[in-house]
Amino acid sequence: MTQERSPESGPRDAATAASPGAEITTTDCRQCGAQVSGLNNRYACSYCGWVNHWAEGSNVLPSAEDDPDHPGR
Repeated sequence: MTQERSPESGPRDAATAASPGAEITTTDCRQCGAQVSGLNNRYACSYCGWVNHWAEGSNVLPSAEDDPDHPGR
């Protein structure tokens, strides 16, 4: 069962709250054509397993030290 909600209906999800400027983007899978959504132009298709290269994203990925769960913190 899939449930959709509008962005105004509740708190932002953890990925968006943790990443300032994060944007949910949508494209067609290059392998099977299914519509996939991702964060900042980084995608993974749950139907066929296709994943685009991390460098195709629209912003710089944070370093491991920027992760709040990093063991060095």
